[in-house]
Amino acid sequence: MCMDRRWYHDIGVSPAPLISVMDCISCIREPTEDDMVLIHQTMMADEQAIQELNSEMTILHSVLERLRLQKDKHRENIRRARSLLTLARRLPPELLARIFEICAKSGWTRAPVVVSQVCSAWRKAAAFPRVWSHLFLDLRSGNSIGKVEFWLSKVQHAPLHITLDIPLESPSLEEVLGLLIPRSKQWHTLIVKSVDSTIMNYVLSRCSFPLPDLRQLNVITEMESSQGDPVNMTSLQDAPRLSRLLIEQPNLPQWSNFMGVTKLHVVLSSSTLFIPSINATDWIEMLQALPELRDLTLELSKPGTRTYNDSDAQRSVDLPHLESLTLHVSPEVNGILLTMRAPALRQLHLRCSSDPLARPHMPSGAYLCRFLESSPCVQLLELYDIDVERIDFVRCFELLPNLEELRLHDSDIADEQLRLLHGDNGHCTNLARLDFRWCNYLTGSALVDLTQSRLPQDESEGGVSPTMPQTRQINEVAVINCLHVKEQDVLDLAEMTLCRLLMRSDEDHCYRRGCCNNERYRQRLRLRHNNKLPERVIL
Repeated sequence: MCMDRRWYHDIGVSPAPLISVMDCISCIREPTEDDMVLIHQTMMADEQAIQELNSEMTILHSVLERLRLQKDKHRENIRRARSLLTLARRLPPELLARIFEICAKSGWTRAPVVVSQVCSAWRKAAAFPRVWSHLFLDLRSGNSIGKVEFWLSKVQHAPLHITLDIPLESPSLEEVLGLLIPRSKQWHTLIVKSVDSTIMNYVLSRCSFPLPDLRQLNVITEMESSQGDPVNMTSLQDAPRLSRLLIEQPNLPQWSNFMGVTKLHVVLSSSTLFIPSINATDWIEMLQALPELRDLTLELSKPGTRTYNDSDAQRSVDLPHLESLTLHVSPEVNGILLTMRAPALRQLHLRCSSDPLARPHMPSGAYLCRFLESSPCVQLLELYDIDVERIDFVRCFELLPNLEELRLHDSDIADEQLRLLHGDNGHCTNLARLDFRWCNYLTGSALVDLTQSRLPQDESEGGVSPTMPQTRQINEVAVINCLHVKEQDVLDLAEMTLCRLLMRSDEDHCYRRGCCNNERYRQRLRLRHNNKLPERVIL
């Protein structure tokens, strides 16, 4: 664009020199008549000059404002042009629809409605039926029936992931079920939440029809007293593809029709009125009905203790396909380990649901060692606020030849036990990752020595026989809030391996608890080293 700049020319011209009135009069103290006339003429000339300058300034201000408006228009044009080049504009509608579906799956329940009102391109992407696959229904809110009808009109024949949150009084429940049940062949996920087991049993009894594509079932309920009816899932007879179960209720569930389930998460809820004990026989019978189980979690919903009844102590259940086991229970319940034999187990997570004990829990160490005797393939062992005797650590190391990762939280493990892992003659030759938090008896020098002993050795220097099996190098050491691990220890570790000073991710068990958020320590460490720490220190 060519702009007319002729009006610029006079701006740079130097103004006529201004002659001071003081230089023109004959006497400053007693001006003459001629001086008085000259003074009045000078004032009039200056006032006229000021008026001319004001006029010129007004013109310049208007020109400046016009140029500012033109500049703003160009900036807006650039913004619009740039928006046409953004990735969001160039994404195919199929990919945008997938993003919207993930937003809805993550818990943004109104995502399909909101994104469809942004622009025509997003509205086109939101028209894909899978965007509307996740239906969240809180029957406490009004017009649940209208929402179901609208959602089902959008989802068409796409898979349905349904969440029902049912209060004690729900007049619309029957009509909602009447709309959803004809679409049962589209159900992939069913999550039912209710504080009353009677309502839960009614909903499950209505699901006695074939569910050919149901993959996941979550049943979450509470019983306010010991007279509450247990949840009955016998009506779910025809769900051949069901593989994931999450059950939250006060008692252990019982069933006989979930043969294909591979992932089970049991959360034992408890009220102030009724805290039932955990019966070993019920636990065994529950697991015997799940021969294909690969991932098992038992959790207590509230901190505290539960009694464990092991009257059937000689009985156990074989879980030949189990690969991951998580027990988030009070120490007294760890005896449930003795009811299981899992020869293919790869990951074992033992977490304490109550406040950490001030001393090692001797029975837990014994239970752990006896359990590991039948689980030699464990690759990851986590003890979270479950401390065992140091002699039990030695026994665990002896029983875990395939251990690759060790995680300890609030543990009394000491340098003496760590030395058992040194070099080619140490235990756990495959150990590659260590994660120690709040381990106040362990010193940083012991970690440095262990890592150094696992470094690859040159045969000419170390004299290692080519036929001798070599231990695996330590690839990562995490140390958080360990009292005797000093700053120099961290730097020494970083010369040999990755040294992590923060939690793994938002999926870390400590993330939601906030017990290992050492932001201030990491910030001070950065400042002391002017943000020039070694690259292998992960902050």
